[in-house]
Amino acid sequence: MTLMERAKDFLRRLAPGKPVQLGRGVRPWMLCLAFVASCSSVAPAFASDVTPTSRVSSSVVIRAQPTTASPAIGKLSPGQSLPEVASLPFWYEVRLPDGSRGYVSKAWTQEVATEALVPTTGAPRFRIYAVDVGTGLSILVTGKDFALLYDAGSNDDLARGASNRVLAFLHKVRPDLSRIDHVILSHPHRDHVELLPDVINSYQIGEVWDSGRVNPICGYRLFLQAIADHPSIVYHNAIASDGQASAPLPQQSCYGKNYAAGPIAVHSASQISMTPVRLGDGATMTFLHADGRDLPSPNQNSLVVRVDLGTRHLLLMGDAEAGGRADPSETPKPASIEADLLACCRAALKADIMIVGHHGSRTSSRAAFLAAVGASDFIVSSGPTKYATVTLPDDVIISELTALGHVWRTDRNDATCAHATKIGPDNDGRAGGCENVEADIDDSGQETVKYLELTD
Repeated sequence: MTLMERAKDFLRRLAPGKPVQLGRGVRPWMLCLAFVASCSSVAPAFASDVTPTSRVSSSVVIRAQPTTASPAIGKLSPGQSLPEVASLPFWYEVRLPDGSRGYVSKAWTQEVATEALVPTTGAPRFRIYAVDVGTGLSILVTGKDFALLYDAGSNDDLARGASNRVLAFLHKVRPDLSRIDHVILSHPHRDHVELLPDVINSYQIGEVWDSGRVNPICGYRLFLQAIADHPSIVYHNAIASDGQASAPLPQQSCYGKNYAAGPIAVHSASQISMTPVRLGDGATMTFLHADGRDLPSPNQNSLVVRVDLGTRHLLLMGDAEAGGRADPSETPKPASIEADLLACCRAALKADIMIVGHHGSRTSSRAAFLAAVGASDFIVSSGPTKYATVTLPDDVIISELTALGHVWRTDRNDATCAHATKIGPDNDGRAGGCENVEADIDDSGQETVKYLELTD
């Protein structure tokens, strides 16, 4: 775009609907403003709403996708407006009051500027990282005034201490970070908990959120012990208590050290509820599912959390399931987490970014559930180690997600990652450390997702 074209575009946004003529009489200040508007270092944001044109007497249909064949999801009446997210050929993408997105035809709507230039620093307001831990899950969410870690585990990238892959990642992307305000363990399986004890022992931790379901494995034992060793940590679980949580554990040997049978007791604060928890400026989290009972599989105890970041929403599923392995078209089985969430909290499931449940397994992500979530970006954290006889993700789930939006996978380069230079230990014969995913959300609510390949 030429400088003259940028000037025209700038003035057109300031005064939509008015003719713009720039020729020999163009004023220097106009070109200067246009130049400023095109510079990434200043990165001005034009805030625009979309409203029906004067030709509309009843309402404009809001559709789920930018096509007239897409289902109607709402109406935009004369006198009403919605924030513009993007301008597409023949369509405006708009943000609905619940934070979800829809599309209206440009033939029946128009832009209305709501404010002038809004300078920004260029730094995102919020960042979401999916750490490549091989076969497992670890999600870091940060704002300018908080940090949250959801899980840190692996079934194959098991190095501890200085070689812990999650610690290496944290040191790389946030060398200034000394405190993690919230640590959430979705459920006590090794591929979600194994790398957490090192994190708790290396950072100042504010609050820990745990279902309370006990799994007598070494990673969960050391996770609880690390909490007990730091009495300043505020611990929550889904089991009502009188101020102390106690986990009975058997005698076992972990990493060359013998542990006697007996309970690990930690001070327990309030029970997890669905009351939103403030994370920082413009950010909250809400637990949509929390169950600490001794269920047949710890997957059934997965803490499902929606994180609200400004106008965007992130859904963290852990290993929440819809039942046994089945086609996505099947209805979630009664009493499964997906069925419970559809019954109790359908509206609260709306999200822009979804951390896909159970590493993209056919046990999860039923079509009805994905439709309720309505995300456009799906992050699948997986690796080469088999779960029983299956290597995840399942192709049928990836196909289902691809039909709905963009799919981002931490296993994209597993074949070469084992012998690569990467974040954490290099050439270690393991898949972790290569294909991290980063999602940025700026002050205007714009969402950008990309792969993040790092080295130490």
